[in-house]
Amino acid sequence: MAGVLIAMRLRVLAHTLTGSRAAAMISGGIAGLLLAAGTIALAGSDLAPGQVRGDLLAIVLACWMFGWILGPVYTGGGDDSLRPEQFSLLPLRPLPLAFGLLTAGFVGIAPAVSLIAFTALIAHAQGVAAVAVAVIAVVLQLILVLMLSRLVVGVLAVAVRSRLGAILAALVNASMAVLLNQSWVLIWAAVDSDLLTYGFPPGFSAVLHWLPSSWGMVAIDAAGRGDWLLAAVAVGGLAALIGVALAVWARLLARRTTTRAGMSAGRGSLLDRFTDGGTTRAVAVKELRTWSRDLMRIHFFYYSVFFGVLYTLVPLIIDWRGMLPWTGVIIVAMAAATSANLFGLDGTALWLNLVNPGGELAEVRGRQLAWLLQTAPVTLLITVVGTIVAGGDPQTWAWALALLFAALGGGAGLIVLVSVFALVPVLEPKRRSGNPLEAGPIFGQIIGTLLLVCVTTVPAVVVAWAGTRSDQPLLTWAAVPAALATGAWFTWWCGRAAARRLRATGPELLATMRSGGTVTAVAVRPGAAELPPRLSALVTTMWIVCWVPLFPQGIVPLWMIFSGSENRLWFLALHLDDPWRIPVAAAFLLLGLAMLTVGTVVPLRYGRLQKSAARIRR
Repeated sequence: MAGVLIAMRLRVLAHTLTGSRAAAMISGGIAGLLLAAGTIALAGSDLAPGQVRGDLLAIVLACWMFGWILGPVYTGGGDDSLRPEQFSLLPLRPLPLAFGLLTAGFVGIAPAVSLIAFTALIAHAQGVAAVAVAVIAVVLQLILVLMLSRLVVGVLAVAVRSRLGAILAALVNASMAVLLNQSWVLIWAAVDSDLLTYGFPPGFSAVLHWLPSSWGMVAIDAAGRGDWLLAAVAVGGLAALIGVALAVWARLLARRTTTRAGMSAGRGSLLDRFTDGGTTRAVAVKELRTWSRDLMRIHFFYYSVFFGVLYTLVPLIIDWRGMLPWTGVIIVAMAAATSANLFGLDGTALWLNLVNPGGELAEVRGRQLAWLLQTAPVTLLITVVGTIVAGGDPQTWAWALALLFAALGGGAGLIVLVSVFALVPVLEPKRRSGNPLEAGPIFGQIIGTLLLVCVTTVPAVVVAWAGTRSDQPLLTWAAVPAALATGAWFTWWCGRAAARRLRATGPELLATMRSGGTVTAVAVRPGAAELPPRLSALVTTMWIVCWVPLFPQGIVPLWMIFSGSENRLWFLALHLDDPWRIPVAAAFLLLGLAMLTVGTVVPLRYGRLQKSAARIRR
């Protein structure tokens, strides 16, 4: 059966790896190979003492493991070419099915890249005996990370069958995402305290080596010392953990394919009274009830809240409170990004709106109002608390409130605009297994919306910067009404554009969503031209990479320079002397904007050329 499943996966990949999907996989493979090369280089380098190098390698291996665990969060549930539900009617026992799906999972670029990265264990080995153990450890390490990835997805698919489970799953996912995104804090703390020279604290080093990602390295070191008992225990532990995880996953597959997620009751009579105000309010009430009942939406919203809070709390490790005032802004940006597929999440229920001519604008406005009622109170409260705890001065208050209001307005507009212009089909609500990660391939949509939310805050940032630069508090505070005005304009204009798009292409959007996110379905988008592989790879790379120079190395350093902050952290421009700091940060900002422009303009121009060529042929 494993051979049959492998053949099925190969056939599916052969028919689906085209266009942007192939470009994304190629770009991810290249990035993975670079990371794998860095891992191997670290294992064989002499940049740090042996013990410190071993701890650093343990950290990198832990990052690979958590990357496999966290990857499904950003890829819509991981690999969906072979879904367990597709085999629910076949007379297959859970354990053989789990083993077959696991074996088929080794087919792909990601496992191949990880296999290359784990060969760092061979480079780490010293002696013939250690190398022999390293070869076994490499294979077991690869099986382990793939098995843990499948197991986490299976646990979430079963755990989030209630509102509490969806919230707890959001907390776990957000914690892992923050751990990877804010790992620079730990690196900075290590560098600042000379840990790379004198070594890590014994307790921290012990925790690293207790992680399953380090068991292979423990076995290699033990074999190199001649401690075969410890080597056998470590290798046996890897094999036993894989076996236990496989058995648990098989049990979860049985539950996933035989039970369904339940929807709990929503909010009560207060919302019923709110409906007495027209169609827009009625739509808003419907959306608010959906936010409280749809497990996927619950997961996304709480993920945004947990991510924003944890993201700004981690720098407290190095006693830096400078990020606390921006917690609300981060939550808004993430909430907008994870809400940018509102119509896609509803599935074919869109037909109810299409048979109600003239109701498109009310549908869009109601969704915008519900999102603001869901997001604004929480983020405003968190912003106030964070600014107080950070001891913010009046200018910090002005910056925090201005960015928050601008992001709220921009987010309220973008969630509907992106949803109708870049809709991602997902499984119908009635067909979902309860796994909140089954959101489809929305990674590009999330990145694009995050960047666009940043763009909507530019007018408020310009006003606040002018006031801070000229040392005029009144001008700095003028950024708040400017943010309210621009936010209201973005909400109004984007909503109107989304309603027009919905009115003009509603049937086509419905046809796209009828695909249900399956790999064999073809999305119907009139006028949309399939980019050639090279252009598709270029566009995908631009959209994925552009945020690095745009935000972390451009906008943030410029703000810290103009606000007079003395922290340097990992921002390159801040480590330079004047007059080079501002030009370098501005160059990064322009580079990010240029990459964003390329990623946006290339598909548009290619589409126009294809349309022109079609008209000439006719």
